Amino acid sequence: MYLPPKILFNKRIHIVEKTTEYREGYMTHRLRENGYAIWSTLMQARVAAYHVRRKDLLEYGVSPEQAGILERLYHSKDKTMTPTRIAELYFRQPNTITAILRNMEKKGLVELTKNLERKNMIRVSITKKGMQLRETISTNLTETRKIFDVLSDEELDQLENMLLRIRDKSIIQTSSSKFNATRRLDQIHESDGQII
Repeated sequence: MYLPPKILFNKRIHIVEKTTEYREGYMTHRLRENGYAIWSTLMQARVAAYHVRRKDLLEYGVSPEQAGILERLYHSKDKTMTPTRIAELYFRQPNTITAILRNMEKKGLVELTKNLERKNMIRVSITKKGMQLRETISTNLTETRKIFDVLSDEELDQLENMLLRIRDKSIIQTSSSKFNATRRLDQIHESDGQII
């Protein structure tokens, strides 16, 4: 069973403590031979799946990012989070998340309130309208669900496991002393915008 690395967050820089073992410098023969094809397929699958989800959400007037934030808020303690925590969960810069949240606030899906104890801290809460939309969305994403019809339950579990391992190894790589983690995450976000 795969155990993810323990992830600690310190301000805006993600610090990762490696708790799983990876064989450094190890690369399978197939990846050495066909690394670009695997990478290309992973990126194509990501973009194609994103567009299916985006089209599924069009009739509800929300983006996949907004739907994801509603889901996170719904499952969070007290249905409340900070913009910084949301940014950490989505590997985005806080100002990017703030822009998304302000748009959601205009739609009445979330409420942004200042913390009375810490004036510079904002709390994001899901509204009744946001909860209703989240419920509607979670039961009506037929096209998004069809993407995974080609996989058995066991294959879905394996896919999730492999993607978590790739994600966690990527976090470790961007947080290593070789790179400035903040700069690297900025580059990831810039390339995300170019791919989509």
